[in-house]
Amino acid sequence: MIASWGLDGALEVGIAAFCAGEEPPSDDVFWERLTGAGVEPWLAERLLVFLPMAYVRRLLPDVTYPEAVRDSRGQVLLAQEPVFVAAFDRAQYASRAEFERIAFRSSTFAAINEALNSGSQLADLELAEPVLFKDLEPAAEGDGGVPSPQAIFEAFLREHGIPLGEDTRVDTNLVVHPAPEGVVMAQIDFAVSHPALAEPWLVESFAGHGPTWREAIGRAVNMFSRGALHPLIEGLLLPGAAADQVQRERYEHPAGAFELVLGAQITMFSETVPSVEPLLDRVLEALRAEELSRKVHGLRLFVAHNDGVLLNSEVLLDSRPWSGGEAVVAAHPALLAEGRVATRVFGLLAPLDS
Repeated sequence: MIASWGLDGALEVGIAAFCAGEEPPSDDVFWERLTGAGVEPWLAERLLVFLPMAYVRRLLPDVTYPEAVRDSRGQVLLAQEPVFVAAFDRAQYASRAEFERIAFRSSTFAAINEALNSGSQLADLELAEPVLFKDLEPAAEGDGGVPSPQAIFEAFLREHGIPLGEDTRVDTNLVVHPAPEGVVMAQIDFAVSHPALAEPWLVESFAGHGPTWREAIGRAVNMFSRGALHPLIEGLLLPGAAADQVQRERYEHPAGAFELVLGAQITMFSETVPSVEPLLDRVLEALRAEELSRKVHGLRLFVAHNDGVLLNSEVLLDSRPWSGGEAVVAAHPALLAEGRVATRVFGLLAPLDS
């Protein structure tokens, strides 16, 4: 339901705005955190109103709640408010910290707490319709300033003629990271499930930053589309649909031959970086010591240096850290001797029939 409304990203942004900082934010601070980062007022207002309302209903389900709220124009049916419906679904997966920050601030929670202190039982409580302090702004067309990563991923696949169903599923998750004032940072996890994969799910994550959520999410999506989307399509979902967007090579392994389907090398912090191919070749040599099933495997290489010193490395095999690959990276010369640089490449190993 959350993804069907295109609100998956907006909800995570709203939840993060409630949970940031050592103290719960005031309504004004919450509002500024959202609208200051490009969230449109109609959406920010609904997140402020409906997230606490939905969370308290998930936290205390035995209470009888009204089906609507009221403003000066009359009833607002909650079942017809997409933000409330999506927030209620999202609250199924809420952490304790989220409940404490979001549900506890609801006026509904305060009313229930007061009734319990007076001796009432949860199952006996039947609440009246709450009255909003101000009328809700009409919902506008579009995403409200927070694009849906799920909708974007599914649109990419539709453009390539890839159907989704029981065998092929995709999912996304937006993770909000702390950032300096005036900047927001979004990490998006793009996940694929397919019978040909070695593991039930393959996950690739990309981060983006900017002054607004639209820009931060757009940058993360752009890196995903450049570095991982086409290998996923060409090596797993629909071979032939993105042949001109990947590199292919035969890879011999003790378990049998594979085809390595590589996406573009993505470089950060520097405009001129040598090819990561020599390092990738060493990683692939080390991979021959690992057992591989005759399924499709994901391989991601990320490395960052500053003035020739290794800052960070991450080698993932089937979305899990692979220590053997990271040892290869640690022993390999830096891509650049001076300056700061980071690069990553992602590919799939698809088994070749004998």
